[in-house]
Amino acid sequence: MTRMSYGTISGSKWVSITAIMTALALVGNYALVAVPNLELGSTVLFVTAYIFGAHMAIWSTLIMSLLFGIINPWGGFIPQIWASQVIGWIYIVTIAAIMGRHSKSGKRIEPRKWELAITGAFVTFIFEEITNLGYSITFGIPFILAATAAIPFSVIHIISNTVIFSQVVPMLNSALRNQLKDLIWNTESEVKVDMLESDLA
Repeated sequence: MTRMSYGTISGSKWVSITAIMTALALVGNYALVAVPNLELGSTVLFVTAYIFGAHMAIWSTLIMSLLFGIINPWGGFIPQIWASQVIGWIYIVTIAAIMGRHSKSGKRIEPRKWELAITGAFVTFIFEEITNLGYSITFGIPFILAATAAIPFSVIHIISNTVIFSQVVPMLNSALRNQLKDLIWNTESEVKVDMLESDLA
C-alpha cells in the first residue's frame, strides 16, 4: 500500500471525501449487523486514516458513530457505551494515521498482509477492552466480569478483523488510490487557484 501524496485536497473535495468514507463506514457496520461483532466499519475508518490522515478519519468516526448509535439494530443510544466506542475507533484511526506517514526521505516500508493481520487483531483487542470498560461503567458491574462475559463476542471480533484487515485494507486502499486519485487530489497550483477564488468570493 502507498499513502497518497499527489498534492493537497481542496476544501470542498475534502468534505465530499469525508462524507463518502463516512457512508462507507456506516454501510460497513450495517452490512454484517446480523452477526454480532462482525463489521467492516473499523476497516473503512482505518483505511480513511491511512490514506487521508487522522483529521478526516476522526470526523468520519464521530459522524458514523453518532448515526449508528442512534439507529442501532442492537438497541437504543447509550451515551457511555457510544463514548467508549468513539474512543476505541479514534485509537484505531490514530494507529492507521501513524502507519500511513512517510519518512523524511518520502519512503516508507509498506505493511504486508501478515502485519495488517497483527495490527487488526491488536487494535480490535484494545477496542474491545475499551468498550467493555464502557459497558462496565454503564451498568455498574466489575470490569473483569464485563470482559469475561464478552469473551465469545470479543473472540469473534478479533478473529474476523484479523482476516478482514489483512484482505480488505489492501484492496480498498488500492481501489481508492488507482480509481480516484485524479478526481480527488489537486496539484499545488490547483489549490492556490481554489484559495484565490475563495478569497475573491
